[in-house]
Amino acid sequence: MEQKQTIAIVVIIVVIAGAVAGYMIMFPAIPPGGTIIMGTTDTVEASIDMAQSYDYFGWEIITALSSGLVEIKPGSAAGATDIDPALAESWVMSEGGTQWDFNLREGLVFADGTPFNATVVKYTFDRNCNLTGTGLQEPDGPQYNMGYADIIDNVEVISNYVVRFNLHIAFAPFLQLMSCAASYMVHPTYAPLDHYVVYTEGNPRASHPNGLGPFILANWTRVGGSDQQMRLEKNPNYWNAANGYPKADVIIIQFYSKDTTLTSAMISGDIDIAYRHLSAAQVDAFRENSDVRVWDGIGAAIQYMCFQQNIAPFDEVEIRQGIAAALNKSHVCETVFLGNADPLETIVPAGMAYHKPSFEVYGSGANYTFTREMFALHGYNETNKLAFDLYYESSGHYPQSADQAAVYKSDLEASGVMTVSLVSLEWPTYRQQRNAGTMPVYIYGWYPDYIDADNYGFLPFASWLNMGFNQTYPQAGIDEYNLWVDGRSATTDALRQAAYYDLQDLQAEQCSMIPLWQGRTVAVTSTGIHGVVLDITVSWRHWLVYWGAPATTGP
Repeated sequence: MEQKQTIAIVVIIVVIAGAVAGYMIMFPAIPPGGTIIMGTTDTVEASIDMAQSYDYFGWEIITALSSGLVEIKPGSAAGATDIDPALAESWVMSEGGTQWDFNLREGLVFADGTPFNATVVKYTFDRNCNLTGTGLQEPDGPQYNMGYADIIDNVEVISNYVVRFNLHIAFAPFLQLMSCAASYMVHPTYAPLDHYVVYTEGNPRASHPNGLGPFILANWTRVGGSDQQMRLEKNPNYWNAANGYPKADVIIIQFYSKDTTLTSAMISGDIDIAYRHLSAAQVDAFRENSDVRVWDGIGAAIQYMCFQQNIAPFDEVEIRQGIAAALNKSHVCETVFLGNADPLETIVPAGMAYHKPSFEVYGSGANYTFTREMFALHGYNETNKLAFDLYYESSGHYPQSADQAAVYKSDLEASGVMTVSLVSLEWPTYRQQRNAGTMPVYIYGWYPDYIDADNYGFLPFASWLNMGFNQTYPQAGIDEYNLWVDGRSATTDALRQAAYYDLQDLQAEQCSMIPLWQGRTVAVTSTGIHGVVLDITVSWRHWLVYWGAPATTGP
């Protein structure tokens, strides 16, 4: 989701000299009762109401306080076989993929004793997604922006513990959609139909509509709209409590305004976990310290180079291909991100189901011979160079944008057939120029709404990117769109894979955008913290984390 990109980059690259190297970190004795203190520079943007919340940290708190019908298996690629039961024990798809029946767990209750049943599920979706027309007025939440109502026609109560979703379309990644925080349950008593639930000072229960999750919100302190602390306490009524979850009794989340103060808190032992947003330099220094564990995981945030194909010569596929071949993506990952990002060779991130690195067709590193051959077809060479503007945003919406742009300029000009002028714009103006179609070449980013190739595969022809898709390469664009539709409506995993593989191959051939890099996820913890899982979901699973014997080796 482009709206979440600012907070979605897991490691923001800010070089802090001398951060933590050489310090001996003294952790206090493990607090009684299994209390874990997490430090973060993240914050709740608007609320922790899933009908409004559309930010990374808001969703993380929702998944700690509520549950969905299903979950993505920790450490998996979020594919067809990676969906675990949660509030639903089982499910059946029928009617060519347009009908889904979920069999719910029986005997579950909210913290106040209110029973969970099919009526709660229907209320949740009718309210959050405004399916009945009597829900939230002027919807502006994630369900509205993610097109829930375009996918879901209605929700039926079949019996007390069977609920049916009738879909407008056959939607293959429906279970992946059900696993994201926007699909989690509300407590009907605390989730009014006509307004969002926002922070209420001194009353944590009135500050959110969630329930049925591994934790209960015992305290939430904000000052002047800025988060100070949250306290999560084990929910004895959690659906997976019998299996020992959550593993910690209490999670205290301490908020810091700067990465330097977060680092200092980790050094002094004031916190047990430091997560979001440590700089690359800070992380590298922690790697040298045997008193902590540095956990590395794959990320889902990506960036890519876009071409406005209504501006010549970027309407020519050979020009776009030549630029793709001239980019050595390892350069930006190594020099700007200090190895805390990875080159990306397709629009679907590595580690996700249906990923195929189709852009590898242009070779490893820069292939300037191919670039010059493609440019020569349109009259560009060492004496008649293609001169163009490369745009990037300058307000911190993306990490180290200016440094990134400088590396891309250097790579492209090293081909000998290009002259690149860098143009920076503040984020509001940047989006205006995107909408106006005036930027010939520009850098953009994406963070997923739900974890599936469907939520990435459409990007090269996304209407809001305004790259001239319909005007300049209509048949190839239509073919891309049709393959994307084939993938999202396929009734078998094999058919989905075939469609998405073909789609990524065609996108590499057309080069309407060039994938650049994929972020990573990093956390630093005490050596006694266990259970951290950093996978393609980029979801922090509070309920898996626990105290144990100090680790003597890395994760």
